[in-house]
Amino acid sequence: MANHDALIAQLSRSVQPVKRPLSAGWRAISWLALALPSGAAASLLMQRTLTDWSQPGAGWVIIQLALTFTAGMLAISNAFRMSIAGRRPLGWQWFVPLVLAWLATTSVTIQPGTSPAEIAEGTHCYLFMLVVSLPMVVITLAYLRRTRTLFPLRSLAAAGAGVACMALTLLSLCHASHVSMHDLIMHTAATLTIVAATMLLGRRWVSLRRFSPETGR
Repeated sequence: MANHDALIAQLSRSVQPVKRPLSAGWRAISWLALALPSGAAASLLMQRTLTDWSQPGAGWVIIQLALTFTAGMLAISNAFRMSIAGRRPLGWQWFVPLVLAWLATTSVTIQPGTSPAEIAEGTHCYLFMLVVSLPMVVITLAYLRRTRTLFPLRSLAAAGAGVACMALTLLSLCHASHVSMHDLIMHTAATLTIVAATMLLGRRWVSLRRFSPETGR
C-alpha cells in the first residue's frame, strides 16, 4: 500500500496542465498555413518554369490541382483524427473517388512515347516532390508529436499521403499540361517514397510512450 501511495505522490508531482488540442479540421488548416509556404519556399531550390496557363490542356491541370489539394487536406485531417482516441477516421469512400478522378484526368493528358528529355523531366519531378515535401514532413511530425497516436503507422501513412498530395499540388504550378508515362511513374514513385519516409522517420516520434511503474514515467 505504501508503494502505491508513493507512486501516486510521484505521479501527482509530475502532472502538468493539459491543453486541449484543436479539432482535426482546424489543425489541418493551421498545418496548411505553415506547411504549404514552407514547401513553396523549398521549391525555389529547384529550377523550374511556372506553368503556362494559356497552353492547351491547362484546364485539366487546374482540375488535377484541385483534386490533389482536396485529397491532401482530407488525408492530413484524417491523420490528425487518428491521433485522438475515440475519433473515427474518414473511410476509403472519401479518397477513392478523388484518386480515380485524378487518374482519369491525368490519362487525358498523357502523351505517347518517351524521349530522353521526358525521362529527364520525370526524374526532375521526382526530386522536386522530395525536396518540397521535406519541410512539410518535419512540420507534420511536429504536429503529430503534440498529441502522439495509438496507431502510429496508420497516422503516419495518412500524413505522408497528405504531404505527397501537397507536393503534387505544388508540382502542378510548375509543370507542363501534358505528361509522359515515365512522368506518371515518377510521380507515383515520389508519392510512395514520401509516404514510406514519413512512416520510417516518424514512428518513434509519434508513438505513445509506455509507462514504467519503476520510474513513474
